[in-house]
Amino acid sequence: MFHFFVPATKVQKDRAIMRETDARVAKYSRRGLVLNFIVFVLCLAFGNFQEKEHNLAIVLVTGLLLVTLVRSYYLFRFDSLYARAPARWRNQYFFASCLGAAWWSFILVTLTWVQGMRGETLVMWLYSVVFYSSVSNVFAPYTRFLSIYLAIGQVPAAITAIMLGTAQGALYGCIMLTFYIMLAHQGKVTSLAYWERLEAHFSLRERAQGLENEKRTSQAQIELKNEFLVNLGQEIRSSISDVMSTLSLIDDSQLSERHRELLAMANKATGRQIDLVNNVVDFSKITTKTLVLDEVEFDLRRVLEKFVQDFALDAHQQGVELYYSFDPTMPLRVRGDAARLNQILATLLNHTLKASRIEHVFIEARFHQDQDDLGELQVVISDSEKSIHPEADGESRESNYQGIGLSICKGLAECMGGSIHLRENKNRGNRIFINVVLQVVSHEDRRFGAEQKLRGKRALLVDLPDNNGNALADEVNAWGMSTVIVAGQEQTITKLREQAAAGSPFDLVLIFTKLNNMNGLAISREITQHPDIAPVKQIIAMSILQSDSPEMKSHLRANPQVSVIEKPIMRRRLHDVAVQKLLNTSADDERKVIATESIGIAIVPRVLLVEDHRVDQMVISAMLKKLGCYVQVAHNGLEAVEIVTKERFDLVLMDYDMKEQDSIVAAQKIRDHERSTHSKYHLPIVAVTSTQTEADQDVYLSAGMDDHIAKPIRYDDLEGRLQRWLEKA
Repeated sequence: MFHFFVPATKVQKDRAIMRETDARVAKYSRRGLVLNFIVFVLCLAFGNFQEKEHNLAIVLVTGLLLVTLVRSYYLFRFDSLYARAPARWRNQYFFASCLGAAWWSFILVTLTWVQGMRGETLVMWLYSVVFYSSVSNVFAPYTRFLSIYLAIGQVPAAITAIMLGTAQGALYGCIMLTFYIMLAHQGKVTSLAYWERLEAHFSLRERAQGLENEKRTSQAQIELKNEFLVNLGQEIRSSISDVMSTLSLIDDSQLSERHRELLAMANKATGRQIDLVNNVVDFSKITTKTLVLDEVEFDLRRVLEKFVQDFALDAHQQGVELYYSFDPTMPLRVRGDAARLNQILATLLNHTLKASRIEHVFIEARFHQDQDDLGELQVVISDSEKSIHPEADGESRESNYQGIGLSICKGLAECMGGSIHLRENKNRGNRIFINVVLQVVSHEDRRFGAEQKLRGKRALLVDLPDNNGNALADEVNAWGMSTVIVAGQEQTITKLREQAAAGSPFDLVLIFTKLNNMNGLAISREITQHPDIAPVKQIIAMSILQSDSPEMKSHLRANPQVSVIEKPIMRRRLHDVAVQKLLNTSADDERKVIATESIGIAIVPRVLLVEDHRVDQMVISAMLKKLGCYVQVAHNGLEAVEIVTKERFDLVLMDYDMKEQDSIVAAQKIRDHERSTHSKYHLPIVAVTSTQTEADQDVYLSAGMDDHIAKPIRYDDLEGRLQRWLEKA
């Protein structure tokens, strides 16, 4: 059987593409089909042919009508016929179209031979030129059919016109033949362009589909890996939690100094293992964009100062001096993920301490608030001179992120709307720029120490550090004190004796000790050896390692007017010690104030611990009691609900992982009880969980819980949760 079209490429074998092509052919063929019949009927109605050749005209009209009906069958029933057999429909319709072209050619031949090139004949010829021009573009994808169709419709009429033997007939016949050749050639060009375009689209679609399949496969693999890492992390955390729990239950008061050191090393080792597991899980969540930030309200300056304090000992053990400078206009309270911020800072400071042999590290923090409630915290960790502007380092170059810790920090910073840049400069050292976006909750109403209890007091500042000495002197001056800065032992003794002899002695001497020597102790001893200046109050700033030395302890016991403050100096701590020394506030009173500040309230808080694991009960209870809390234990959610309805508590710590969602049911019942009794007191409920996914967060928050803390619970994390919620209670 003869076929007008044989598919040769993947595109031509694609059912969807061919259906679209054939539907286009059918759509435009319907218009031409009806128009052909109307044009011929009008020509007969307004011409002379039907009067001269009435019977022949009837035959021509009848034949055209029959051919039109046959073609209409395929065109107007396209959807049903095509769905059964696309290739058969195409071949049969093309055959019917060739019949139509043959009858149209017969009409042109008849008119031309009977009337010559005048009257209706010229109209039909002109219409045929326009018709075949439009049809060639529609049928162009099928080159073989188009060539046959045009030849049947045009060549017989052209030959007939030439056979008339007239110049006009010969001219029209040659033009028709030339027009046929041009349309056939144009059809081939159009067909080639059409299929090439579809081939390109088909290749792109296949490539996109392949990429989509690869993406889905890769995403599935990543999700599987992420799920594996999270589950593995839970198992490892549980095992390490048991080790940490056992270590925390050891009473170190009965141990020797050597055993305490070993216990501390074991606790640090387990803590590092937990951090490693958390980092791996975090890295997996960052890569899959499933990390959930814990947005809470916190004291920004206190978090930054605590971060500096926590790393002071590690820095001093490595012989590195740690300095800091915080923007005094920094907001008091902000909203963000304090734990993630601390994780970023801790990882990058560790990187700085270990990256090279340095003598000091400078930490500088500023806050830029461009909008009403949003601002950007910028922290710079530098092992050279301070610099807050990365664009000012013309000779610096950007350093790559190497190691999982730095990659995690970069991902965390981006999750918090910020960025991290490591800048290296051979002449000016290395700097790390950390930027994160935080929501501003409130600004500090007044400057710390504005009550100026120390107004009128005079302080001598000895050996101030180069990096932040002037900022510290400005802080002391803001407390109402007057300060004089000297350097070295000789200047110190001379200035003290001069002022004492002049009748205006100094009230306080603040001495800074370098890490590599005990110059502060030497200066303090020299002061105590001169009777005229020995009574002056002294504060010696030194590392905790230096303050624990036998020489320093002996000096402090022999001279009660001398105190020690740990470096780097925290402004609140320095103010409290200065007030104690100069205003004779007892050390016991000071300790009470500090203890009260550590948990945020002056009374003993009552905490209900809901935990079904006996070891966790013992560990968490011991931590809570150490933090000054009264603790009552409930073994399940039902027992917790009964206790809460009878007694008042300031906080509930509830294990989220208890069986059969016992914690969820208990939290809902507690909230229902508050609503039914119209209680104005909202009892804070903190979930204790070994996992923290977005789905888990939605579940416990919707159940009425307020916050979460991760297992294994660390002392500092627990203290932070108490401070956060007991201050609000």
